[in-house]
Amino acid sequence: MHFPPDLSLASSYIPACLCVLKCTLAFVLFVFSPVRGWIGLCCLLIVDRILWNQSGASSILDVNAVAAALVGGLMVMHTRSDGVHTMAYVAVSAVWSLTSALQVVGLTRLNRGYEVLLGACSVTVLSCLYQAPERTEFLALRAFVFAVANTTLPYIGVMMQQYHDIDTYVNVCRTLLVILGELEIACGWVAVYILCIGYQIRSGGSAVTKRQRSSYETPTAVVVQTQQASQQPACESPPDEAALLREALASRRGMRDN
Repeated sequence: MHFPPDLSLASSYIPACLCVLKCTLAFVLFVFSPVRGWIGLCCLLIVDRILWNQSGASSILDVNAVAAALVGGLMVMHTRSDGVHTMAYVAVSAVWSLTSALQVVGLTRLNRGYEVLLGACSVTVLSCLYQAPERTEFLALRAFVFAVANTTLPYIGVMMQQYHDIDTYVNVCRTLLVILGELEIACGWVAVYILCIGYQIRSGGSAVTKRQRSSYETPTAVVVQTQQASQQPACESPPDEAALLREALASRRGMRDN
């Protein structure tokens, strides 16, 4: 059972600050390190995940997962300069973005595992296709948008009461196209994503999410009603027993007097 974090507490925003700081540091190390240094950067992220990162227990987002996805996406983008020249990346990006858009709006609701698998397959295919190298300014812009998106989306999910079915890994799979897509596709996907989020906020959440929310809340209401029903006879039973005892004692006294 997942419980929503309390956004009124200042401690709830500590993961957001850590996410921005870690992504910034990871991007700086990625830019200034040689190709061989990327292995050391990945090892640092793994060690940080094992020893110090405890966000998987109760935090609103997995900070280390966002930083690792950022570094992995930048590595895939950098190595696509010797990929296959084909227009297949348009079809892969279209399928990936369309599925994610339907998920964000709430018209469909795939299982978390299927959505992560779709993102992994899309990244695998795109890593084999050609993408022109970009300047550091555009890489920084992509990294900034990716980090900000994965920092704000969990808090939007809490406000929309979607904390029980959307986690950091789902948000990462939906936003990796910002790094791996061509510049036009990435900008278009950001615009579509913002429109989908705005539509969902305006409509108060999808119908699927509302049904899931009601299924989570119904058992609690039933338990409360059951407890109230069970407590009410318990409170009324002692006076009935006392009245019966009085009547029995009164009848015995009457029999003795006779």
